[in-house]
Amino acid sequence: MSVIAISFVVMFLLPAAVAKFSTECAGMALCMLLFFIVNPAYSVITGIISGRSFQQRWYLPIISALLFLAGTWTFFDHTELWFIAYAAVYLILSFIAAAITHLSLKKTA
Repeated sequence: MSVIAISFVVMFLLPAAVAKFSTECAGMALCMLLFFIVNPAYSVITGIISGRSFQQRWYLPIISALLFLAGTWTFFDHTELWFIAYAAVYLILSFIAAAITHLSLKKTA
């Protein structure tokens, strides 16, 4: 499965599932789990994948962050600006992981 397709599922469809299928209290707990554990971990994984071939896959962290914004603004609140901060943190995590991966592979080669 393509990284972009997985990004679509994790960053766009998971917020949709939380918004549509959970109760208010469970939804808050699931949002916390999603925003503080699942999405940061996925951002690091995306960065690692991107860093293995950075010149061909540099766009993956950007697509992932944009899909997060699209998902949260579509299914939660399109006026909430804090989602931009979350997306920025996810983007930074991805690029840090990509840089570390790229540099470590460059060192060993």
